[in-house]
Amino acid sequence: STAVATAGPSSLPEKPITSEAAEKRPEDKKRRRPKRKRVASEAGATEGGEVGSSDAPVETYSTPWIETLGTAVYESKEQRLHDEIVAFFEYMTPTADERHARAMVIAQVAEVVKRRLPKATVDTFGSVAQDLYLPDGDTDLVISTPHAYDDETKKRVLFQLSALMRNSHVTDYVQVVHRARVPVISFKTSPDLGSLKIDISLNATDGLNAVPVLRGYFERMPALRYLVLALKSLLTRHRLNSASSSGLSSYGLICLAISFLQLNPKGRPAEYIEKPLESQSLGTLLMDFLQYYADAFPYETSYVSVTQGKVLLKADKGWANESRPESLCIECLLNPDNDVGRPTSKIRAIRALFREAHTTLESYAFTPLPDPLNVLGTILGVSESTLEHRALLKSIVNSGRLTQALQDVQRSGHQSSAPGRRPPPSSAQQPYPPPRHYVRTSDHGIVVENERPPRSESRGQRPPTNHNLPARPPMHPSLPARPMSLSNTSSHRAAQGPSIGSMR
Repeated sequence: STAVATAGPSSLPEKPITSEAAEKRPEDKKRRRPKRKRVASEAGATEGGEVGSSDAPVETYSTPWIETLGTAVYESKEQRLHDEIVAFFEYMTPTADERHARAMVIAQVAEVVKRRLPKATVDTFGSVAQDLYLPDGDTDLVISTPHAYDDETKKRVLFQLSALMRNSHVTDYVQVVHRARVPVISFKTSPDLGSLKIDISLNATDGLNAVPVLRGYFERMPALRYLVLALKSLLTRHRLNSASSSGLSSYGLICLAISFLQLNPKGRPAEYIEKPLESQSLGTLLMDFLQYYADAFPYETSYVSVTQGKVLLKADKGWANESRPESLCIECLLNPDNDVGRPTSKIRAIRALFREAHTTLESYAFTPLPDPLNVLGTILGVSESTLEHRALLKSIVNSGRLTQALQDVQRSGHQSSAPGRRPPPSSAQQPYPPPRHYVRTSDHGIVVENERPPRSESRGQRPPTNHNLPARPPMHPSLPARPMSLSNTSSHRAAQGPSIGSMR
């Protein structure tokens, strides 16, 4: 059976306007934008008044992965939860059509970028590079150029690329986030190109360099991939999965999961981490992770260091913050001086979400009878928008709409790069006359043919008068008489001084 859960109304009261100045404003000044509908987070309000997903629209969630399990007899709740995590992972793994659509769109976007930067390379990083992305997750691309750009040049190039994406029919709207620490252009492709969300940065090599490092951890820790995908879905459902909105980024979440498996705070057997499928330990590890980062991790004094496999003191790193003592601090794998958790200011909401999720799983009523159980579905679900997006990707691939849209983008590039040609002359336009040839005899009796007119014709003679012109109007009687031409009489000729040549 498919379980459905719908977010309820908000439990937070609307803040009344009590200002006297607002009472005296004119009617046109009192108008405000309509408030967005607020829904309460399933984690509830946290200390400090933070709410996990207060601005999230009302979504309907289902658990379609349960249909692949059926009914069976389990010894414990953790064992059943393990099978549900594996089923969830297999269901959320991209299909062949989804992989094809995303790969073709990424290749076409890279081709559009090279119209402006022919010598640049375009690579993927982040979740797409690790093959660990949600069906409607973002695609992170980075442009690498042979030469470094300063900040002003980066800004100009990003705006040029944004216009190029619109003009090439890749998208209808592009946002250039040029004031961020890492400037990016962000857009969603057209529906015929899959409605994929894409972020493009310029010469930001940190994410690209982290791809092989993280891939090594995924290979050495088989449980890591399953835990990260389940936790990403949990954070995404509550709008806490993006560092740009003060949430926890995928990179930061992966670092937390690696550190958790390194430390093994509950002291689980080594085979739980090294052979999770054989030991059926994913359910236990997920519950341990939620409890550890909800209440056990020392946020006030320590930070996460994956490279050293330890939890170290903030004071030794200089990361202690009196105004935010409970801030999350994560040491970057590539740059130890970079705090990956610094943008995560909603750590209270994240901890409350982990605490509520652990409590929900812990209190699930388990029975050993072969009843239809749904343990993971109490905290995770697939939204209707995600199901519609997966159906869209399948439709555009099978119907050929994706191929047609890609061809339209390619044709736009050929039209913009075609050399300009002069239009043929119309009936009102006459072609240029052929050049005139002049023939003259030199002083030595040689006949010379030239396209230039003789000196006597080109200079020294007035052009012939056109007698078809109207007569000159008479001069106004108030004006003085026209002076006599100097060329007609010698008596009025003014005396001239020496020439310029004689003065040299």
